[in-house]
Formats: sequence, C-alpha cells, structure tokens
Amino acid sequence: MPGWNNTGTPEKLTNENSHKYTALGAAFLAIILWAFAFPASRAALAYFSVEQITLYRHVVACLFYLGFFVAGRFSFPAKRDLKFILILGLLGITTYQMLFVFGMGKVQGGAAAMIITANPVVVALLARFFLSEKLSRTAWSGITLSMAGVAIISFFKGTDGEPIGYLALIIAAISISVYFTFQKPFFVSYSPLAMTSFTCFAGTLPMLVFLPGTVESVLAAPLTPNLWIVAMGILSSGMGFYLWFFALSRLKAGVVTSFLFLQPLFVTALSYFWLGEVPEHKTLLGGLVVLCGLGLILRAQIKDTG
Repeated sequence: MPGWNNTGTPEKLTNENSHKYTALGAAFLAIILWAFAFPASRAALAYFSVEQITLYRHVVACLFYLGFFVAGRFSFPAKRDLKFILILGLLGITTYQMLFVFGMGKVQGGAAAMIITANPVVVALLARFFLSEKLSRTAWSGITLSMAGVAIISFFKGTDGEPIGYLALIIAAISISVYFTFQKPFFVSYSPLAMTSFTCFAGTLPMLVFLPGTVESVLAAPLTPNLWIVAMGILSSGMGFYLWFFALSRLKAGVVTSFLFLQPLFVTALSYFWLGEVPEHKTLLGGLVVLCGLGLILRAQIKDTG
C-alpha cells in the first residue's frame, strides 16, 4: 500500500513530480552550458580550424567520460547495440558538431542559435511517429509560437550571414534531432551517462584523422583559446549532454527539446558581452515571442505532471 506525505498526496506521485522537476532543471542547466559553446567556437576559430575545434573538444569530453568508465559507473554496451550507437554518434557528434562549428564561422551567434533551436519541432514529430509520444494542444501551440520567434530572427535576417552557413546549420539541426529522438529507447537498458559516453566515443573516432594538425595547433595557440576549448569539452560536450539525456530519460522528447528555444537568449547575451555582437531589434522581439511559447510548453508539462 503506498505511503502518503503530510500534504495528503501519495508519496509515489510526489516522488514522480519531484523527478520531473529535477529533469526540467537539468534541461535548463544543459542549455546554459551549451550556450557557452557558440561564442567560444567563434572566438577559437581565430586559432583553430573547424575540424580541429570539433576534435579537440570531443577528445576532452571523451577523457571526461572515460573517468566515469574507469570508476565503474558503466560498462561496455551489448554487441547488438554497437551499430546503432555508432550511427547515433556519427549523426549527433561527428555530423552535427562539424556543421555546427562551420556554420558558426559564417553566421552571427544569436541567429545561428535560432536555427539550431528549430529542432524541437523535428524531435516532437519524430517522437510522435516513432516513439508514440503525444503532446497536448497547449504544448504544440507553444512550439508553434516559439517557431514564430525563430522565424522572426532567422528567416528575415539581412546580410549578416552567408547562405552556406545557414544551410550547414539547418542540416546540423536535423542531425541532432535524430540523435536526440532515437537515443531515448536505449535508456531502458543504459543510463543517460552510459549512452552519452558511448555516442561521444563513437562520434569522436572518425574525427581522429584530424589529430596531427590539431596537435600542432594546440602547441602553437596561446593558452587562452586552448582553455576555451577545454572548457567546451568539459562543460558543453561533457556535462551538458549528460544533463540533457538525464532529462530526456525522464520526460517526453518534445518537452525536453523545447528548452532549446531558450538557448538563443543566452547565446545572444554571451555574444554581446564576449564578442561585442550587438543584437538587432528583431532578435530581441523574436526572443520575447520564444519565451511566450516556452511558457505555454512548460504550462502543459506542469499540468500533465499534476
């Protein structure tokens, strides 16, 4: 017979609600850590190539995860799952990260973040058809409103970015959407930490072809840009992805990815203070619309939580 807390609510329900709020907090923190990677990548491009930044930060992330493996927090995956893990790693790490850094060199940080955050719609659709996850009308209204904010900033921009940069970021957004969605079923067998580690290892392996040139750039570059990339590896690629998949393992994929709509706000602020990129009025207006949409999504999630 389930116990009851002093508010008259079953303890099981209270614990479930607590876990959901913890997951929401993890997703929020992951967005903050990921936002750091946008201006950091742009700043590091003065000393490293796209390929070198991508490899460098993920080697650091792999070392971060390797520590947990050595400590016995997870073991090797089952042989039957290796090919799927490899595909997910190639999409979510290799393809996404390479195109992400390339696009960041062609498009302003705030606008780039807006394009990347279009993927909640793709994730919600994929989760609906492949994972049987349904979102309420309120949640879909929030996603639609947030996408309107994305459109205000991304699709009505002037000449502050190159078309090839926008194309790269759009493909990157699709790749990361597939990565997020189809990793979720594996949480039945593996912890979020294990799956994050497996896909990071798998996605980093193909990039080792850039290792010789990367080592040369690491030795030639000043200490500061090296520290930027190390920080990206530990915070954005390491802790950020772990927190994200922790949230994804406990909430609907469409709800978790809706937090990506917040990312441009953090990126725009960091790009302003770090790189001196002054946001346009369209960016601020679009950001306000995005926040309104996210509010609807969170309202739907809280209502669903009870």
